[in-house]
Amino acid sequence: MANQYLTMKELKEALPEIPENSLKRYLQEHAEYINFKKEHNRYKIQASEIEKLKLIRKLYSDGLKKEEVTTKLEEAGFPVTITVEDEEESSSTSLMNVNHELTDMKKLVSFLVQQNEQSRLQQNKIREQNKQLIYEVQELKQTIDDLRMAHEQGNEQESEKVTSLYEKLMATQKSVEEVASAMEAEKSKSIWQKLFGK
Repeated sequence: MANQYLTMKELKEALPEIPENSLKRYLQEHAEYINFKKEHNRYKIQASEIEKLKLIRKLYSDGLKKEEVTTKLEEAGFPVTITVEDEEESSSTSLMNVNHELTDMKKLVSFLVQQNEQSRLQQNKIREQNKQLIYEVQELKQTIDDLRMAHEQGNEQESEKVTSLYEKLMATQKSVEEVASAMEAEKSKSIWQKLFGK
């Protein structure tokens, strides 16, 4: 019974709850998961696929879309097959199992995704390091500018101190000169007084 092929009429009798149009649509939309042959526009479905068709019907009844049903069939581990034309008999078709190739492809895609993620993380790390370096350079530049400004202000302050000291020195000198002049005048006056008795 497992290797027996049913006509669409026989399949319809085995699955009376599924309309014929729906059965044909399932065969077309999920051909990679259903073992069948198409001869002169007539479907011949392997009897072992009845349970699978019931499952597909249930998934659609649950409100799933085509892509979601396909995902569920894949997750259930059903083998993927490709229907190819037989070169010797154009009216018959043979099934070729591509599960192994599909598994290899999934591994390759998974590896590429992982490599891409590692590359993205590495780029993010480099980008963050660059940001940190730029920040540190800016901080260093600011420090240099602050030091330069402090030095310039220090020079100005030193200059102001020198000017202030110079002004004090000049004022002191003037005071000394005034005192000396006054003393000289007093001394001269004293001499004149001695000379002239005044």
